[in-house]
Amino acid sequence: MFVALVNNIETGQPSDNANRILSLDAASVSLLMESAWSMGGPGRLSKANEQSIAHLAPAPVWISLNSFNLPDEWSPVWDHLIYAYMIENTRAYEIMGRVIAEYTQGERLGVLQRNASYQWIRTTEELFYKDASPFQPYNLVSRIRPDIAATRRNAYYRMFGMDLNHGRDGATGYPYLKPPVANREFVATFEEFLREVWRAIENANNQLANNPTDFPAIIDLADRLQNMLTARRGGSFDRPNLAREEFLAVCLAAWLDLTLSFDSAIVGELSASGPSPEERLRQIGERVGLPAHGRSHSYFIIASRVSTLLIQIERGDFNDQVGAETLAAPGDVRDNVSSVIHHWSIISGRDLKSGRTTVSPTLAPSNSMTVSQTPVPAALSMAAVGAGASGGNGRVPAGSA
Repeated sequence: MFVALVNNIETGQPSDNANRILSLDAASVSLLMESAWSMGGPGRLSKANEQSIAHLAPAPVWISLNSFNLPDEWSPVWDHLIYAYMIENTRAYEIMGRVIAEYTQGERLGVLQRNASYQWIRTTEELFYKDASPFQPYNLVSRIRPDIAATRRNAYYRMFGMDLNHGRDGATGYPYLKPPVANREFVATFEEFLREVWRAIENANNQLANNPTDFPAIIDLADRLQNMLTARRGGSFDRPNLAREEFLAVCLAAWLDLTLSFDSAIVGELSASGPSPEERLRQIGERVGLPAHGRSHSYFIIASRVSTLLIQIERGDFNDQVGAETLAAPGDVRDNVSSVIHHWSIISGRDLKSGRTTVSPTLAPSNSMTVSQTPVPAALSMAAVGAGASGGNGRVPAGSA
């Protein structure tokens, strides 16, 4: 949401606009979040977007959300939950949490010298590292759900059947509730979809009779993914189930993503300037003694792109022949899905550009993403191929069942 807001501001340099947003106080940022929530997004409340943003409470100072006035039938004001999952796998949440802890509880990193850095520390702690104010839609902490990090992991598991690739402060596991109803076949189905799409892209100009492109398979897989994802929301994309969890997780991820997307005030305070988000995060992690994930480069790149793809899938864009063919035709859709295929292959350790192969159980699988170990029929899940040993919290690396 915050990254999109910066990109939609028509005046000024992006870095200057980003700095101004990151320097806002918690109340102003909270108002932006309230305005975005009232407009709706993936999983938005039904009829939430009937009134224009112009009729909502005015945005703080110079900020305008008019560019987000989107059609009623689909309003992706915020990213898909998969965006938050990818950003959190970089360990940005834990690393920046340590930054806040160091500056608010001691002086090992020095004393903050920039007002913008102090404001970032205060705003970030107020909004994303403590309980929200009562009655705000993104206040998810209660006696029933006391741990917001566990609530996010629960949402990731329910929607994607996946856990994060790390536990608490370097531990292998993190305790949270894993409900019996979850999309445990998401990874297998999504990877099969990406494989079929890549085969279509490879053969887009193949005019021979033996062209292996299978658009009916792509349509079927897209339909299965749509049904799987919307089922968790309550039956359609505009149902409220998991909407608040998704919204808060995506806002947190977007705030950290924006912070690391350029040499922001807090990045400069930590002497962590760099050419990319993963390089800045790596240096900050070294400062606080918690390493960033080694494949953070791909996680940062894929986050918004796979979010766009899953929004399109939930919307039903590829559920017919015309829609499926856009995935292989030259254009933005093909460019986006090609990037997703490339970076998903890197973070999962499975080459989606090659045909499906049987992996020996003795081979060590990737530990970049983790998928539920709950068994499903082997014929329905590629995750059942190449089972590995369980890790902490009952998790196994991606590629295992």
